[in-house]
Amino acid sequence: MRDVTYIKLVIFGKKPETDLCDANYDGRVSMLDVVQTKLIIVGKEGKLTIVDSANRIVTLKKPIDRVVAADLLNGIRTLLKLDAEEKLVAINDYAVTYGFGPKSCFPLSLIAPELEELPSVGSYDSPDMEMILSLEPDLVLAYGGDVADMIQESTGIPTIYLDTSEALDFKWFRLAGYIMDEEERVEELISYANEEITKITEVTSDIPDDEKRTVYLAFWTFMGDITYTPAEYAPVEFAGGINVAKEGVPGPFGPIMLEVSKEQIIEWDPEIILLHGTYITREEVLSDPALQTVTAVKNGDVYYTPGYCLGWDPVTGVAETVYMAALFYPDKFSDLDVEEECNEIFKEFYGVDGLWTWIVEHVLTP
Repeated sequence: MRDVTYIKLVIFGKKPETDLCDANYDGRVSMLDVVQTKLIIVGKEGKLTIVDSANRIVTLKKPIDRVVAADLLNGIRTLLKLDAEEKLVAINDYAVTYGFGPKSCFPLSLIAPELEELPSVGSYDSPDMEMILSLEPDLVLAYGGDVADMIQESTGIPTIYLDTSEALDFKWFRLAGYIMDEEERVEELISYANEEITKITEVTSDIPDDEKRTVYLAFWTFMGDITYTPAEYAPVEFAGGINVAKEGVPGPFGPIMLEVSKEQIIEWDPEIILLHGTYITREEVLSDPALQTVTAVKNGDVYYTPGYCLGWDPVTGVAETVYMAALFYPDKFSDLDVEEECNEIFKEFYGVDGLWTWIVEHVLTP
């Protein structure tokens, strides 16, 4: 009840106000926030007001029993991790195409094949509003604040955008746990993920910066080139690498994405190049006449990595940290069985063995 005590002290002018004090988001801190906080703590709140990833204030009626996942794969993966997939009443076209079948970039067909039988509400950016209404969901998960606004204004159904930050801080995953009444499950998984990351950083944190491998991430290669790269990518840093991307112009997929030139890649001269999936092959990069002076190309250090798949999966990020660490520093991680460790990470979150093996065979193999 320390949160309740703090809010009372704010009301009496004894403590500074924080964003979390206004528990019901009515624009002021009062005894109503004390009551709401008490209800949240004991799990008996009838309504929950949250701020989503687009900084939108949304009030939800609890409990949440029916969910439409219109947000690519993010919402589906989140509910699967929470063992709450039975609350899904619909998915979206992109999840159908890239979660099941020959174009799959994520093993949804192994984790929850029954989800393929759910109705689809169409595209993530222009879903079928009438279908959403007919399903009578308690909550709609949307991809992006603008789409969330559009759905909520059209249907009157609470709609939120929950990002899955590649910072691996699990902020939005923790919020999802509160929304779905799965706080204990969330904290267990976050603790496990942090332990797995710590196993790696205990080694890589001792590597001097001038000895760390420099890395260029060629992401979004389905656009036909290697000139799109994320400005930040936590798995690289945790694995002891240095992401060379420090400048560029914003790409079409938001501020995290940079568009650079091959001349810039040559100037950065990375020691390792990681390709997002196999849309562009390792052989194509190694034989590119424009890149022959790049250290990674000269030494053959061009590899595949899963990266994004209709949003970003933090579980993949934890496994990538293990995978990249062994790739960057094989001598330091010679005792690490990457396949076994990564399969175990996925199993802890999704309850199915062999998921990393599937990713290697279907996403990282041309």
